Order: sequence, then structure tokens, then C-alpha cells
Amino acid sequence: MKRPRPAAKASARAGLWLLPLALVACRDRSPALTAQPAAPSARRAGEPPADDPRARLPLIDSHVHLTPLPESMAFALRLFDAVGVVKFAVKSAGSWGSPRYRATRAYAERLGERMAFFINLDWSGIDQPGWGAREAEHLARAMRDGASGVKIFKDLGLGVRLRNGRLLAADDARLDPIYTRAAELGAIIAWHIADPVAFFAPPTPENERFDELSLAPDWSFYGGDFPSFAALIAARDRVLRRHPRTIFLGIHLAGYPESLDYVGRLLDACPNLFVDVSARVPEIGHHPAAAARRFFLRYQDRILFGTDLIVSPEGLQLGSVSPKPPGLADALEFFRRHRRYFETADRQFEHPTPIQGRWRIDGLDLPLEALRKIYYDNADRLIFAPRRAYLRAVANPAAAPPSTK
Repeated sequence: MKRPRPAAKASARAGLWLLPLALVACRDRSPALTAQPAAPSARRAGEPPADDPRARLPLIDSHVHLTPLPESMAFALRLFDAVGVVKFAVKSAGSWGSPRYRATRAYAERLGERMAFFINLDWSGIDQPGWGAREAEHLARAMRDGASGVKIFKDLGLGVRLRNGRLLAADDARLDPIYTRAAELGAIIAWHIADPVAFFAPPTPENERFDELSLAPDWSFYGGDFPSFAALIAARDRVLRRHPRTIFLGIHLAGYPESLDYVGRLLDACPNLFVDVSARVPEIGHHPAAAARRFFLRYQDRILFGTDLIVSPEGLQLGSVSPKPPGLADALEFFRRHRRYFETADRQFEHPTPIQGRWRIDGLDLPLEALRKIYYDNADRLIFAPRRAYLRAVANPAAAPPSTK
């Protein structure tokens, strides 16, 4: 039996059910929803046996952050080889033209189809006329360089401030030119909105994420002039409604893994939306396994595997902060627990990022075809098919159609 949620947290969650469905009505009706093995060192008891085809499914990690330096990249590639990650998407390539961007792009060119990358927005000049048009043009140039889209961090709504000191609203119209241009380019808007519901509650010992917030107190958005969790989700949903032709990837299960029902309604309403599971398997595992399994089966064509792995000169981050620096063995276990959650029917085992909460999770035992989509096919279609087209065009420019970018 799962540990009951603290009463204060349960109350905070309950209030979020008041988010009106009108905010997620991207359209009136939704359409019908239609390798390499991991190394033995990354597999132990509690996972499918070696003759189970699920154990041999390759992974695309659609959400990683790798510093484009030799040591960090070499470590990441060794880790990916060990756990069966055959492709990955870097979500922090920096703003177009920056040193980080140039270095990340150079690695992507070297690694070919194995690595995709997303740029980030340059918030400088946000108060000036034409900022949105400038960033839209930077996105177009990045797409010509082989980028997959733009990753928007939670700074939008929680960190970026205008000259008057006020936070930039998550649905501010200054970003509309970027979303419109993304639709024209076929670029993906990968968006991290808000943060866990618990980060908006008092950071006291009663908060179920207290251990995590104690290590990262600046992750608390309780008080001050921060918008509420509900206000941030509602603002994001208004943007989805305004831009139905733009492809959005809702990072961290669209920012609301605490409510599979809400995310399901959002996916039903917005056929242009996909979601990833990065850094949220612990929270998803907080739900009864039967309910989570139904969710994954129903939306198996819209969910991407991802971990939010960070590899930098400062070390590793495995979905969140850690009380002590993690190493390779911890990283192998991190991936192993992800696979155990999705592939087995095991009960009451530790989730991939224990600092996120003191509860255990039950495996979903997803079928092979659903896993194949979540682990590989969805990201391959959404992110890597366009990258293949880019690489073909670079290899044979005479055969490429005229660019519309």
C-alpha cells in the first residue's frame, strides 16, 4: 500500500481540480488516438529475463542536458552504450550563435543521427520591440543548422522579469511570433511549465518533497510574487489554444504528473501536444499502478521516454539534486529503475530518484508494442525523422527540395 499523502499536500492538490476544462479546449473534438540491448551490467533481478523481448528494446532519451565538453560527452556516451540509449536529444544547446550553441551543434554534426538538439531563448531585450521576431528568426537559423526546436525552461513565468520588475507571464504575447514561426518550420516547442505542485506549498517537513527542497531551497515557489501552480498551467493551456498548428512537447508530463486525469484531458483536447516522462517517474508512480497503466496504454502514441539526465563538469544529476554526488553505478541504477517501472509487475520498489519522495512504486508491466512506441518510435518520428531529413539534405544538397526555412 502506498504511503498516504500529507493532508496539507492533499488539500493543495484538491484545489487544482478547479482548473476549468475551457482552458484546455484546443479543439472541440479530438481525433481517435491511434537496437541495441542494454549491457548486462545495467540489468539485475527484478527486470524481465533476457529472453523477454522488452529487455532488448532500445531507448531514445528525448530529454538530456549535456555540457558540450569532451569529458562530459565521453561519459554520457559510455553510459548510454551501457543502458541501451541509442539516440538522445539535448534540450540545452543555448541560444542561437552562443558558444554553447556552436559547441553543441559541433557534437551533433559529429554524432549524426544519434544526437538531436534544441536551442533555448535569449531573454535579453525582452522589453524591446521586435524581441519575438528576433528569436523567431534565431529559431529559423537554428533549424537550418539541424536543430529540432526550442526548449523553454520554467524561467518563463517563474524567473524572467521585465524592466518594471514584474515576472513575464507564461502566456505573454511577445512569444507568439516564435510559436507561429515554429509551426511554419515544423519546429517543436518543448516547454517546461511550472514545477511540482509541492514546490508551491510551504517548504515544511509536512511537504512530501521536503527532502528535495531542503537541498534546493531556490526551487520553492511558495509566497512572494510567484504565480500559483494553477495560474501557470492555465496560462500554458491558453497558448496551446492560440497555436493549434504548433507542435508542443509538454516536458515532465505536461507539468502536471500529479493529475493523470488532467493530462489526459489536455491530450484529448490538443492533438498537437506530446508529453515526456522526464524526471517524473517518481510522481507518476505515486498513482495506483492500474490507473497509470491505463493512462500509458491510452496515450501510448503521444508519450516519449526521457530522463532529464544532466552531465556537466560539476558532475551528474539524476532527475534531481542528490545528498551526495552520484557516480556511474548510480546512473546505471537510475536507468534500471526506469525500465523496471515500465517493464515489470514488481511491487513496492524504490523509484529512480528517491530524493523526490519517500514512497515506493509498483511496476506497470506495459506490453511490448506500447513500450516500443514510448521508448523509441514516438521520439524517432517526432524528433529524429526530421533530423534524418536534415542529414540527407546536408549529404546531398543537390537533391534537397528548396528550403522554406
